[in-house]
Amino acid sequence: MDQELSGRHMAAMCLAADNLLRQLASEGMDYRITASGGTATTLHLTVRDLTPEISERIVRCLRGIGAELDIVPDAGEGRRR
Repeated sequence: MDQELSGRHMAAMCLAADNLLRQLASEGMDYRITASGGTATTLHLTVRDLTPEISERIVRCLRGIGAELDIVPDAGEGRRR
């Protein structure tokens, strides 16, 4: 996969994940998402006030999207939803 296509793929994965996480965001979940890896995409979610319950709900929402998940607590920086 060329670099441009890889970048578009990762952007599309972030958009798809944002759409799937819409319900959690409407409930107040504050997060930012990035992607890395091209065809073997990893979605990196940084979540404010991350709890085991929220982490589990994120995994359930994104299961089957075809990406590895990296979910970490937010240190107070980055884009807010």
